[in-house]
Amino acid sequence: MSVEFSETEWKYEPVQASTLAGVADAISQMEEAAKTEWFPAYKYDTTDEAVSGAVVTVKTKVTMPLWSGYTNVSQGQKDEWDRFMVALRTHEQGHLDLVSEGLSNVDGSLVGLSVNDAKKAWADALDALRSASDAYDAATDHGRNEGTIIDAGVS
Repeated sequence: MSVEFSETEWKYEPVQASTLAGVADAISQMEEAAKTEWFPAYKYDTTDEAVSGAVVTVKTKVTMPLWSGYTNVSQGQKDEWDRFMVALRTHEQGHLDLVSEGLSNVDGSLVGLSVNDAKKAWADALDALRSASDAYDAATDHGRNEGTIIDAGVS
């Protein structure tokens, strides 16, 4: 039995803007400034029609914005963008932490169950993880109350 977490893939999507105000506006039009996704899977062995062992693999991916105009702006605007990105990365790390917490011991919870009951327990674990992630976003206002709002007035 084991749960194996792959190294998180960090992906960056360009946001086109020549100023901090422009990038703030562009990001405000997006559904989310960043996104954390997880891709869990499991394999199992059976003995006498019960799960006798399970191996869980979990891949994760975080997609973050990349400001295309960053190199051509004032140091103040760069500093504000950098602050925003630290806050955003910290928020997304919170989602990754929930994935780890939610799935670290799921392999053991499947052992001894029938295959059908294990499938239900797996689905329940994934539902609980999604609920925890949604509750985290609700509690943090998708990171806004953790500093993921760009102060577009910085020059």
